[in-house]
Amino acid sequence: MKKAILALILTFVLLVVTGMVVTQVSAEPFEFKVTSYITKAEAIPVGGEKGHVLIIYQRRGLAIFQGGECAAYLTCGTADFAKGKGPFQGYTQLTYKDGSTTLSKYQGQLAIAPGDKLLSLTGKGEFIKGTGRFKGIKGDFSFTGKYVTPNSKETKGDVYIEASGTRTIPSN
Repeated sequence: MKKAILALILTFVLLVVTGMVVTQVSAEPFEFKVTSYITKAEAIPVGGEKGHVLIIYQRRGLAIFQGGECAAYLTCGTADFAKGKGPFQGYTQLTYKDGSTTLSKYQGQLAIAPGDKLLSLTGKGEFIKGTGRFKGIKGDFSFTGKYVTPNSKETKGDVYIEASGTRTIPSN
């Protein structure tokens, strides 16, 4: 009988202690829009096919979340572009006013639709790291976008992107 009571007390204590340590976290939806432009880009022609290029790029801009929060947007990646389409991949860092950051990895497809002159893009990504209030962030997102201007010395390939997904942020 004493062992049963002791086991019950020990179980209760363990539940209380682990209940204080484990934080309930649920996925929350989010949406944001990005405007950005190319700050650096290098295109390297691939032999054997006219117009086939490998591209390494960096873009800067602004991400605006549903609800009004803003973050500085910095992304860098690569693209393999031929015959008006191709895959791309890269990393995006968002830096918030309080200094918190998120880092995500993404991949997608670029394409010029028939009759269109500018690129559109679709893709998906996942959070791989966070700092400050985003430490421990997990989640994924999808996005679509369109070039507003071509990539030239004057316009720098302005892009508008809409993204949505879910994320979990542990309570600290």
